[in-house]
Amino acid sequence: MRARLGINNCFALKRWPRPEDWAQVVRDELDLNLVELSLDLVEGLDTPAERALSVERTRAALEKHGLRAETTFTGLTAYGLNLLMHPDPERRDAALRWYRMVIDVTAQLGAEATGGHVGTMSVPDWKDPTRRSARWSDLRRALIEISGHARDVGLSHFLIENLVSLREPATMDGVEELLTEGGAAHVPVRLCLDVGHQCVAGTEGDERDPYAWLQHFGSRLVEVQLQQSDALGDHHWPFTPERNATGRIEPGRVLDTLTASGAEDVLLILEIIPAWEEDDGQVMEGLRASVELWKDALQRRGLQ
Repeated sequence: MRARLGINNCFALKRWPRPEDWAQVVRDELDLNLVELSLDLVEGLDTPAERALSVERTRAALEKHGLRAETTFTGLTAYGLNLLMHPDPERRDAALRWYRMVIDVTAQLGAEATGGHVGTMSVPDWKDPTRRSARWSDLRRALIEISGHARDVGLSHFLIENLVSLREPATMDGVEELLTEGGAAHVPVRLCLDVGHQCVAGTEGDERDPYAWLQHFGSRLVEVQLQQSDALGDHHWPFTPERNATGRIEPGRVLDTLTASGAEDVLLILEIIPAWEEDDGQVMEGLRASVELWKDALQRRGLQ
């Protein structure tokens, strides 16, 4: 198995918003050369001129610090929205236009894939079987259009993420319904597996076991997002001794499970979201500890 370690730059929100600053942290402070670009930090997406400037500054920072960005990913702003399963058709159409723009930006940034949070049903839609089915069909149709546009601009695949509510793609069967192999007119729709999202209310057994998810999807995975968490919530903790004592994500076990599953080439992306009130020095210590722990686990298995 080939595994490559990187970090989602969502850790930089409100702390290192400029590309020049978060890029320096990733390269010089964390000694990584692979970064996933949170769309929260590609500023000015709503305005063509500002969007172009943000792309230019981001590409310059990546080049200056010797970083690669293979993926962009939805951030906290989009995570708070219903997007492609909004109850109102006008908002679903707006989300589809937004995703087409994100795909264009991803190509301009030189990355090869994008995705993340694609949609959440409202409570009224979820409770009504007819509307629930309609929203799910809306999502599947939208993914066909999105994956087609991704093919048009030269991306290699589109990512969906397993999430934390039954009103989202959050179960193995639900995710399976959305994955596609692609073809001449569409890129494949692949899973980005977050190992901290197996805390979905109303599920049990393997659905709540991150290692069962890794084993089930491992041979088809292109990306795993890493956070320390327990079975109770989606915490996005760092991998520090304190958090590891109560968390259930063990780097060695994750890597061994992926290898046993038949995984071939996987991005391992740390997705650590510090609390806004946390001391900045402690944030940096947690980031460094996380990188060191995962690098050690990779080296012990000859994967780094």
